[in-house]
Amino acid sequence: MRAGMGSIVVGLAWLWAGVAHAGSVDQETSYFAVRGSTLAELDEDLNRQGPYVAETGLRHPGATEVKFDGKVTYKKVAKGCAVDRADLGLTLHITLPKWTPPKRVSARTVLVWRTLEADIKRHENQHATIAKTWLKRMEMAVRNLRTERTCADMEMHVNTVTQRYLAGHEQAQIEFDTIEGREVNFRLRRALNRNLWGEAGG
Repeated sequence: MRAGMGSIVVGLAWLWAGVAHAGSVDQETSYFAVRGSTLAELDEDLNRQGPYVAETGLRHPGATEVKFDGKVTYKKVAKGCAVDRADLGLTLHITLPKWTPPKRVSARTVLVWRTLEADIKRHENQHATIAKTWLKRMEMAVRNLRTERTCADMEMHVNTVTQRYLAGHEQAQIEFDTIEGREVNFRLRRALNRNLWGEAGG
């Protein structure tokens, strides 16, 4: 089951789109039920019930939907036109698995599931943290833009900068998933061993 659990965590993914409430970070979490009494059954149901990600064409054990939007206003100044206000926003929707152990499930099955569940949650929360970081960077960059000759030029400059930061955000998310994919088996083995020692010590 170790290999099976590793393979599904490699598939953790994120989404990006373009709508949110301006000037805010709105985050929510929803859960989907996973059923089974053995690790093999849990693995199978997780792959069957997990959120579908269009970008990969696969179902995943968890997903984070990231949506950016915002409002930028401009003002006339002596040298032309400048940014007046930049209120950018972010909506995050995290989807995670939830399992209620049935009766007579082995303690090891519960322990392995809890280890995996914690890793999925950590992974998706990190996707959210990356998005929040890039939101702050983008908003600061827009607010600090130099004055342009006209407000039309200013708007074009803002659009160019925001597209650059959105691309940077996308690349940061991809790099995070790449690193996580390489380290998933080692990370889960280490976490499981730590939890096993904790159980033994208790």
